[in-house]
Amino acid sequence: MSTFIKRLKAHDDWPESWVIATEGECHTITSGDGLIAVLHQGEQQIMIESFLFPALNIKDTNIFNDLILRTHQLVPLSTIAITTIHGSDYYVAFGALSKDSKTAIIIQEISTLFSNVNDFLEMYQDHINEVEVSA
Repeated sequence: MSTFIKRLKAHDDWPESWVIATEGECHTITSGDGLIAVLHQGEQQIMIESFLFPALNIKDTNIFNDLILRTHQLVPLSTIAITTIHGSDYYVAFGALSKDSKTAIIIQEISTLFSNVNDFLEMYQDHINEVEVSA
C-alpha cells in the first residue's frame, strides 16, 4: 500500500464504510452505499472519477448533452465528461485536485463526488433509457 493511500486511510475524516483497492497506479474506492470512484495520482494532479451510465442509454444525445452543459455547474466540485473504455462511451462525473492538496481536502472531494453522482443521476434520470437486467 502506497504512502499516499496509507495517509488517506489514517486520516480522521476517512469514513470507516469506504473500502479501497489498488491496482497499479489506480485506486478504487467503494462507498458504504456501493458507489465506486477511481482515484489516480498523477505528476501534477489527482483525478477522481465515477461512472454514471453508458452513452448508449441516453434517449437523445444532443438534447442530453445540451442539458448537461447548461446544468452541471449546479452540482459543486464535479463535472461530467464522456470517456471511452474498451470501445464503448460512458458518461463519468469527476473532480481534479492539485497533487499537493491536503488529505482532508482529498477526502472531501471523494465524498462530494459520491454525493454528486447521486444528484446527477436524479437530475438526468428522465433522459436515460431504462435498462432491463436479465436474471
